[in-house]
Amino acid sequence: MNRKFVFALALCAPQLMSAQAKLTLDDAVREALASRVSLEAESERVSVAVGLRNQARAIPNPEFQFQNENLRPGQTYTRDVDTLAMINQPLDVLGKRRERIALSNQTVARTRAEYDAARWEVTRRVRLAYWSARGLQEVHNVLQTTADNFQKVVDYHANQLSVGAIAEQDLLRVRLEKERLTITANAAQIDADRARADLLKEMGRLDFAELDLTEPMTLDRAPSAIAIEQVLAQRAEIKSAKASLEEAQAAAKYQDTVARPDLNLTYGYKRTQLPDAINGVNTAIISVRVTLPTTDKNQGNRSAAYSEILRREHLLKAAENDIRMEYAAAVHDVEVRRAQLTNSLQPLREHAANISQIASSAYAEGGVDLLRLLDAQRATLDAELAWTRGLADYWQSIARLEAAEGIE
Repeated sequence: MNRKFVFALALCAPQLMSAQAKLTLDDAVREALASRVSLEAESERVSVAVGLRNQARAIPNPEFQFQNENLRPGQTYTRDVDTLAMINQPLDVLGKRRERIALSNQTVARTRAEYDAARWEVTRRVRLAYWSARGLQEVHNVLQTTADNFQKVVDYHANQLSVGAIAEQDLLRVRLEKERLTITANAAQIDADRARADLLKEMGRLDFAELDLTEPMTLDRAPSAIAIEQVLAQRAEIKSAKASLEEAQAAAKYQDTVARPDLNLTYGYKRTQLPDAINGVNTAIISVRVTLPTTDKNQGNRSAAYSEILRREHLLKAAENDIRMEYAAAVHDVEVRRAQLTNSLQPLREHAANISQIASSAYAEGGVDLLRLLDAQRATLDAELAWTRGLADYWQSIARLEAAEGIE
């Protein structure tokens, strides 16, 4: 085995074969949406709003009243006592029931919009966590494969020392480089495990599992910007803010109707015993009761309701402003990172590989010493790691762009 072949082998970085469970980005998002307990809690809020809407549609119950008059000692109940039986029915009219139902419908719409916003937030967090873990997994793969392959370099120099072809210090330097690579790979493993734990947490997993994240990290995707009006129409926060504004407007209309009079209709039966008569007289009773909105015109609630409209309008405008800035920054981030990969990191990677090949050839011919060769190999590894981290950052920027566009 010659020197040139050994050092070329040390820098090969194929994917590590693993029996770990494979996980794509879509699988991670799908599992998170199905298992996150926080989303189940948000869905129950929708059920609560639907129940309150059903209650808002209900008609008030009537009241039954039974009454006796002229109860005195010594009287005969059936002959001397007046009896009344009445039913009082609140009249839910003058637009109150209609506006109450409209308000409850808007509350249901708001809670559903907030549930959609919660789903979008889970998707965003999972995507970012996935690409963070995917990038660190790839960094660890590069380092671990390089460290494993470098063992062949150590074995080669040990054989050369045994036949007296090299000095012992050369073997020690190679072994030191192998130990450095192993320590760096172990540190990368810790970072990858931590990122995978964060991903599992975002997915709603209850245990720590070994996963092989399989999404390819390439430059084959170059997303383009879309119109900001389309972004605002797609964003879940804007939909939620608009639903909240519409709910506030419905609440203000309802408070206006609350100031209107309350009507109650009473109808019933009365049996009256007349003086000097053997049999009583049956009569019908009917009355209408109306509240007079003179002192209380619901002024405070109406004022608060209209102030709430203004507050939610401001919140909607603030959300739109934040999203405009967030989207512009996300588009710029993708463009900058892609340009860095194509204009800087890709040439750096190619130049480092060329230098490594030249150094390996020169070392095989005895033209350079071991230290120069190791420096060239470190530069090649550093360039490969920079490329890998750059790709991971690029895909994270794409995930942030998709989130800024409102894509779930």
